[in-house]
Amino acid sequence: MPSISAIATALPPHHFTQTQIKEAMAGVCRGNRKIERLLPVFDRTGVEQRAFARPLEWYAGGQTFEARNDVYAEVAFDLIEQATRTCLERAGVEPGDIDHIFCVTTTGLTTPSLDARLCARLGFRPDVRRFPLFGLGCAGGAGALVRANDMLRAYPRHRALVLSVELCSLVFSPMAASATDLIGVALFGDGGAAVLLAGDEVEADGPRVEDTRTHLFHEAPDLMGWRFTDDGMRLILSRGVPEFVATSVKPVVERFLAQQGLTVAELQHHVLHPGGAKVMSTYRSAFGLDEHALRHAREAMRRYGNQSSASVLFMLHDLIASGQPAPGDRGVLMALGPGFAAEMLTLTW
Repeated sequence: MPSISAIATALPPHHFTQTQIKEAMAGVCRGNRKIERLLPVFDRTGVEQRAFARPLEWYAGGQTFEARNDVYAEVAFDLIEQATRTCLERAGVEPGDIDHIFCVTTTGLTTPSLDARLCARLGFRPDVRRFPLFGLGCAGGAGALVRANDMLRAYPRHRALVLSVELCSLVFSPMAASATDLIGVALFGDGGAAVLLAGDEVEADGPRVEDTRTHLFHEAPDLMGWRFTDDGMRLILSRGVPEFVATSVKPVVERFLAQQGLTVAELQHHVLHPGGAKVMSTYRSAFGLDEHALRHAREAMRRYGNQSSASVLFMLHDLIASGQPAPGDRGVLMALGPGFAAEMLTLTW
């Protein structure tokens, strides 16, 4: 059973309230009645504040896809470097002690990959095994933990570093004109995270990964994703996601837990990718959860917005930092993303 030795997060420097973002968006879409009438969606997300890579006026000015991706390469690297340094410091581990790096992102493009640049900057070993992961979307943070766990089960004397960075704000363009585009502006935020995992034969504290599961729903390939255009990425987000969670995701999660002799109700901690208000309501109704079980998801949305793959890692960080988990506690970490896919882990403290 690999364990989570340390975790750290990093936010970009520009912080805004939801009201400020809503007002900025109102200025961008002024005169577009179709979009203006949808602005009240900002008030129903549960988001109160977010951190962005750039000031609001920079986005409103209209940037080319090339300019936005240049900012991604700069800021995303800064965030994972900051998170990695803090994570390794907390664990008392040097870069040369890391054997595997899993780096997940879906909101920008860099080649060489961010992890390759990080290795050169921080002095990781030349033989460290790197796994840049693109396209997992909101499921990426959980998915990278699953893949790192698999690697450490095979190499119990090794350490693996999971990195996630998403700059969702850079997807915005004033040319965006659909309801889905507006929902993206109302929900998503930026951030990066680093998680250090240790194999079973490495002395380390922290929660242990009991089991993992990946499930790809072949019947629903178009529920979420990106459409790549001349003006950059456009969000694909179907209204059918909440219903699909209730009808198709629920039984998969319940089977995953049942194989471990568990039920959702028996778990003390639920780290569930927040998605949005409707998805959280579906978690509650479909799984029979109360508000206490959803506190981590709602708090993450309130403080950070939906950070795509980084969201569950921010939630796990804040849960561990709170000191709430007690020895013997059990928890589930789950995120959903394009594919349509679910990535799940169970944890024991």
